[in-house]
Amino acid sequence: MRLLAVTLLFSTLIYAQEKSKIITSNETIVISYNKNFDIESSVNESRLIAKSKNTEEYNIQIPFDSFNEISDIKGSTFIVSKNKKKKLSSAFIGTYDVKQDDIFKSDYKFKNFVLPDVEDNSVIEYSYKNKYKEPRFLSSFRFQNYLKTEASSFIIKCDSKIEIGFKLFGNFQDKIVFTKTKEGDLDVYTWEAKDLPEFEPEEDMPSSSNFMPHIIYYIKSYNDNGVTTPLLGTPGNLYNWYTMLLKDINKVDEKALKEKTLALIKDDKNDYDKAKTIYNWVQYNLHYVAFENGMNGFVPRDAAAVFEKRYGDCKDMANLLNQMLHYAGLESSLTWLGTRSKPYTYNDVPTPQVDNHMIVNTQIGGKSYFLDATDKFCPFGYPSSMIQGKEALIGKGNKDFKIETISVVDPNKNKIEIALQLEFIDTNLVGEATTLTSGLFKSDLLNSISAYNQKTTELWKYAITANNKRIALEPKETIKNDYSELPSKAVHQLKLEKGLITLNDKLLFKPIIILPFKDANIDTQKRKFSIESDYAQTYDIQYQIKLPAGYKVELLPENKKMSNDLASFDFQYKLEKGILKVSQKIQTKKIILENKDFDQWNTFIKELNKQYNQSILLIK
Repeated sequence: MRLLAVTLLFSTLIYAQEKSKIITSNETIVISYNKNFDIESSVNESRLIAKSKNTEEYNIQIPFDSFNEISDIKGSTFIVSKNKKKKLSSAFIGTYDVKQDDIFKSDYKFKNFVLPDVEDNSVIEYSYKNKYKEPRFLSSFRFQNYLKTEASSFIIKCDSKIEIGFKLFGNFQDKIVFTKTKEGDLDVYTWEAKDLPEFEPEEDMPSSSNFMPHIIYYIKSYNDNGVTTPLLGTPGNLYNWYTMLLKDINKVDEKALKEKTLALIKDDKNDYDKAKTIYNWVQYNLHYVAFENGMNGFVPRDAAAVFEKRYGDCKDMANLLNQMLHYAGLESSLTWLGTRSKPYTYNDVPTPQVDNHMIVNTQIGGKSYFLDATDKFCPFGYPSSMIQGKEALIGKGNKDFKIETISVVDPNKNKIEIALQLEFIDTNLVGEATTLTSGLFKSDLLNSISAYNQKTTELWKYAITANNKRIALEPKETIKNDYSELPSKAVHQLKLEKGLITLNDKLLFKPIIILPFKDANIDTQKRKFSIESDYAQTYDIQYQIKLPAGYKVELLPENKKMSNDLASFDFQYKLEKGILKVSQKIQTKKIILENKDFDQWNTFIKELNKQYNQSILLIK
């Protein structure tokens, strides 16, 4: 789906010790209607540039696409040392295509210019106009930026016959003052904010849209000669527009597609197997290629054309999958949704800004399945990791739809199982490690291997030993089981040097050598934002360690369990005929750790590391 661009004033931020700031950031949008909409915004911003070496702070990029038009760009630099202003020349304003590795064809462009003659402590100003060609594609306004913002304002001026909808999101909403006034025949909506700190991203945080204060606004309806026409404002209005966009697709001959579908499922005995066969075929045979070009960002290409060319974006893959499921006699529907980067619901934001993705929903035996074939290795019956917990708009007919929340995958289904057969040779712990991955853990690994095939060995090693660099692994066997319900499998020779320490006539070793989440403690003094994981997961690690001849265990560590709302672990020890058997199970339960969870999480990690530090003493 088309990603509606939020105006980013610079694309790459280099945080310098010297702090510049935004003095004012203002946008005024005027909306009128006379048989057609006339929508234009005026943007102006001023900044204090503390150090001229920070060129990214006055290298301005203004994104746009075929649905809006940028004009009347002006800019200047006030040079404090010379007490004069230098204007931006139009000759130095360029237009460039936005290059994105994951998009094959796009109409995304940006205007780019560098403010002239900037010195330390210069003040820059720039302004431009933005004309909107499609009234459903209004944008948003962010009050906070990647520089400290002293004052920001957003103003909507519109005919009183136009009904506006809006909603605020993010932090610092208490700093945003809203007023509504009249200016002649115009309704004037004004939001103003002062003294907002710079936004500083953190590793593994959810989308910045969860935190940066911003407003999404849209046209709910308009009145023309006494007749009120809805535009957006409800999920139903949005869905009606989406279905209108689809009215002309799949009108061409689909004989070859139907024949292929029936051939694929001829040996399947039930609807579940039929759906799985078709889903896996689309995953395997279609190459994901994104198109974000005009209305191609919203309208799928004909299923027959996608079938013939064997490539497409999320809409194309969903449309093909949906048609094939229909030919198999299954109930299925095209489904719109926003990925986890979009923290909105359809009731809060009933506009195209709410979603950026399309998949298929199918009903089998009274159960709802969400099928996202863009994840090439996502198992059948699982949502892809990026859509867990999100609302989905399921199309049921011309006017009929259903909004359903996609479940978060149970951590017991996203599992890595490691079986270790080990013994001591001299002071080294050596043996064999057999690893199985399933669910989204398997999908994640296989997607990484597909993207970096030459690093297959390293990726398996990382999955197994990410937190113990002392372990050496040599591959013996790998089986992907790409489109099978069987787990992916790898067998490695393992060696841990100096795993055994001699203390006079006694031997000491740590039985736990695989250390998930060892370094996962959160610095609560520094961390500001919540922490997002791709999926909740389970580690099930089983050790069988042959003890050195002539030695016995002086004392086994105590078995230990711990469980809370965030995670759990279970460590069990037992001896059988000279073999030490250790069971190590760890599970995370949430895909987002909120700030209120941090202390509880840290307590869990502290107790987990106590188990990792358990030692066993061997005596004769």
